Amino acid sequence: MRGSGLSRRRRRPEQASSVLLWVAAVIGLLNAAPNVYWAFGGDFLLETVGMWLVDLRGDSPTLTGLALVLISAVKIAVSVLPLVLPGSFRYGRLVWSTAVAGSAGLLVYGASGALVNTALLLFTTVEDPTARMGQALIWYPMLLIWGLVLACGLSQVRQTASRGSLAGD
Repeated sequence: MRGSGLSRRRRRPEQASSVLLWVAAVIGLLNAAPNVYWAFGGDFLLETVGMWLVDLRGDSPTLTGLALVLISAVKIAVSVLPLVLPGSFRYGRLVWSTAVAGSAGLLVYGASGALVNTALLLFTTVEDPTARMGQALIWYPMLLIWGLVLACGLSQVRQTASRGSLAGD
């Protein structure tokens, strides 16, 4: 039946996973945007990555710009890839495995980077405090949050798919 409570209950987890995957995609795209901006000559927040990047871009702007565009492309792909998951697994295990690996990588990289940079700020004298603060307060936490939201969305997709297969869908 179209209006049955069962069909409404099935849609709620799908909607939740879809919302979480969209939120994760937005966070990932927001993380990629500065790389594109910096690739084309922007300076805002560049020092929060490190003076090494400012110096490198000054010494080799074309090569640095290309590297930043490549990094952006990877971040954009990781952001958008999971959006093909809800609704069906027609894309197969490769897409699913890639999304799960991306989520795990973001979680580990974001958490470890945030912890290391915070520890460096708190317990040592750092050479580039602006970069350490940017890493500890902006970039690594953003990766961690992106990974957490993506992991929750993927978990919802998996639960919804399991319920559907158990119900004979």
